[in-house]
Amino acid sequence: MNNVRIQWLSSDEKLFEADWLGFLFSDVQDYLEIEFDWRKIRTDENTVLICNHAVPYRNVLEELRQNGKKYAIVLLSDENLREPCEWLHDPACVKLHRNYIHPNHLDHPKVQFFGLGYKRELLKYLNNTDSQKSYSWCFAGTPHGGRQKTLDIFQEVKDYKIHTCSGFGAEDGLSTEKYAEMLQQSTFALCPEGQDSMDSFRLYEALEAGCIPITRAYSRQFMIKPSYWHAVFYGVKELPFIWGETFEDCLSKMQALPTREVEEIAQQCKKLWMSYKNIWKNQFTQTFNLLKH
Repeated sequence: MNNVRIQWLSSDEKLFEADWLGFLFSDVQDYLEIEFDWRKIRTDENTVLICNHAVPYRNVLEELRQNGKKYAIVLLSDENLREPCEWLHDPACVKLHRNYIHPNHLDHPKVQFFGLGYKRELLKYLNNTDSQKSYSWCFAGTPHGGRQKTLDIFQEVKDYKIHTCSGFGAEDGLSTEKYAEMLQQSTFALCPEGQDSMDSFRLYEALEAGCIPITRAYSRQFMIKPSYWHAVFYGVKELPFIWGETFEDCLSKMQALPTREVEEIAQQCKKLWMSYKNIWKNQFTQTFNLLKH
């Protein structure tokens, strides 16, 4: 049996994904070792290394190799698909978990994908009771690109809540508490793609809060059929939330839903989310155990 360390080399003290990663590793460890200087990462034991492109994590991998240790990578924030992941060919590398789908890695035996999850402290402000739905749909974020057009067409559905801001994590954005409150008071959540990727934290945060996400099937950069989300929620045949090739398609589907079916769809979304959270957590546990034995 080998000792295994779970270490996070970060350049951002906000640690946006801390709660989500804590959940995914919760079956094997109730804490993460966090360092902002790669030289402080321990390389004398097998390691799960959490990192992204902004940190010199390859220096850590080289030291692990020199010490004859095995490792797994949890790669965050590679939304532009720029990381070559050349270390996948390294016998010391047992697994890569990445939170953005990469079409070239869909069938790689060492690669597993997991959802982006939710922002830090979101769970702190979500209650476990069914909240009164004050809004038909909601959106919080930057109205860049085609988002403003999407917001405009959805405004024909009344009783909505929109909060726009100047950028990701900007000071004019909603506080986490107000964001959680808005989600829990909304039946649907509009989840357009991120600025650089088809994926978005909004979809997973909506699921965590009990909203029904509304999203596009794919973008020109991510032509995964039948949808990008079938790659994220791999193995599911029917996605319960609303998705379509265009947001006009999504609006039509939303408007065509009989009221009596909305609660049923919300429950199906809840079931999907609970199922895949556990699938991804089990995959992280299996990786930890690979390094342990």
